[in-house]
Amino acid sequence: MRWCLVLLSAVFTASPMAQARDDAAMRYLYNAPESASDTRYAYHWQILRTALEKTRTDYGPYVLEPSQVMSEKRQTYELTNATGHLTVMYQSETRELERLLIPVRIAVDRNLAGYRILLIRKEDRARFAAIRSLEDLRTFRYGAGLDWIDVDILQSNGLRVVTGSSYEGLFEMLANRRFDVFPRGAVEIIDEFQQRRSGLPELEIEPNLALYFPQPSYFWFPRTPEGQRLAARAEAGMRRMILDGSYDRIFAEYQDPKIRQLRLSERRIFRIGNPHLGPEVPLSDMRRWFDPKTYHPH
Repeated sequence: MRWCLVLLSAVFTASPMAQARDDAAMRYLYNAPESASDTRYAYHWQILRTALEKTRTDYGPYVLEPSQVMSEKRQTYELTNATGHLTVMYQSETRELERLLIPVRIAVDRNLAGYRILLIRKEDRARFAAIRSLEDLRTFRYGAGLDWIDVDILQSNGLRVVTGSSYEGLFEMLANRRFDVFPRGAVEIIDEFQQRRSGLPELEIEPNLALYFPQPSYFWFPRTPEGQRLAARAEAGMRRMILDGSYDRIFAEYQDPKIRQLRLSERRIFRIGNPHLGPEVPLSDMRRWFDPKTYHPH
């Protein structure tokens, strides 16, 4: 009994200290996956996790964990208003976000997501094989999420867009002919297709084409003193990763198999503009941006 009392005393004595350590940790709360099949951002959070690990000696402990599922608009609201429900998000660069939030201006996926591969129905394979110009691409209907920046980018280039309110539902909409093509980032389409091919056997990855638009995506933080501190730590860690090679190693680990499988260097690439880019985007210095013609997978 005496040993039990001693043990209980130790637990209760230690609990406030453990709580204090948790309270001292820098909290990085991000948008939760939308489903069990949603692995779109596994690479991106691995980059951030590694950056935070590399800055432990400077900044101390951290917590990196999902919050709840939120739309892109809701994520922006939570960060802009510094509610604490979200403290970091991964989104594409826009003039509006530049005004509202603090970015770490390192393209997390080296703009690989700017290369959009076309998810189509197998029955339309011949129609896409006949495409020779951007004007040909304008004869199709494109699917995108209701508040995704993709909607404005595609529409501003004369492409017709059909929106859906659910990420999972967009795959069903394509299968049910609500639109003709679902453009997906090169970083995500293979996993998405593999996870859904048995349930949606009528879909396939178009083998020869790609859309491209410059779309650097960053980690964003609240424009508050704590947000500045969270951003400074993330940027310091990411720059250390670039210097020690771990950034490129993680990119290669996650992305090289996809780059090879998609044969990006062999595809016919149709380039379109992105009207949402602000003047801060380093378009004159894109040395760290992915280029299928010069990048060689390991």
